[in-house]
Amino acid sequence: MSTRPVLASLAAFIGAGLRPSTALTRAIVIVLAAKLVAVVAMMVFQFFANQHAVVDAAAISRLLGPSSLP
Repeated sequence: MSTRPVLASLAAFIGAGLRPSTALTRAIVIVLAAKLVAVVAMMVFQFFANQHAVVDAAAISRLLGPSSLP
């Protein structure tokens, strides 16, 4: 399998994000970029603090609600 088509489509996607045509798309690109920066900053902070987010069955149940399976 050649990676050339995948890289070409990825390059086109990134190119479209770098040159948004309307105010709405510019706003969406800015918000997504800010979210990406926030996620990377959180990952770097957790990596250097040597901490990991604790997720267990109780936390998932609290967020999603109890399972409906018997």
